Amino acid sequence: MSYRILVVDDDGFTRMLLGSQLRELGHHVVGEAANSAEGMASAKVNKPDVIVVDLDLGEGPSGVDFALGARRLQPNVGILLLTSYVDVRLIGDFRPLPPGTVFMVKRSLTNVEAFESAIDMAVDSGSRRTLEKLHGDGSLDKLRDGQIEIMRLVACGYTNSEIASQRFLREASVGKAMARLIKQLNLPAGSERNPRVLITQAYFALIAGSAIPRG
Repeated sequence: MSYRILVVDDDGFTRMLLGSQLRELGHHVVGEAANSAEGMASAKVNKPDVIVVDLDLGEGPSGVDFALGARRLQPNVGILLLTSYVDVRLIGDFRPLPPGTVFMVKRSLTNVEAFESAIDMAVDSGSRRTLEKLHGDGSLDKLRDGQIEIMRLVACGYTNSEIASQRFLREASVGKAMARLIKQLNLPAGSERNPRVLITQAYFALIAGSAIPRG
């Protein structure tokens, strides 16, 4: 089935590629926007069936901000959120995504069938209101928001004392949380490497969308 699709991405080359791929799949690209403001203006005029939006829109509102606004504007619009991150919480954004959002890791876009399935799912999810994640490895699904934030702060170079202050925890609790992270992410326990190094390596591997180093 052919859908009316709005593409929102701050990178012009990526917008061009997405638009071209969507047209080859038989869809009608009703608009292309470089930021949230342009995207909202286009959505108001063109009433798309699906919005394909990048999580990172550069300076200003993020893809999550835009998706929340677009859903308020058009309650049943399908939303496909594209990102390099396997979990949006890795960038410190813990807000719930709009109900029905389909969350797709960019490296999966090379699979045309997967992209087409994601579009179909976004249309369906726009009315069913279920969150779907496509082609993440599930490594972070078992981690709570607080654990993800500790992981991010460790990777940013914060000391245990600074993390404790930010998270309103005792310093000893931060150390225990780091130990649990290492265990839950199946990092090499008992390694001679500093636990902070292990967590930092895992964080940046996830940010890059690659496998977590285990050895």
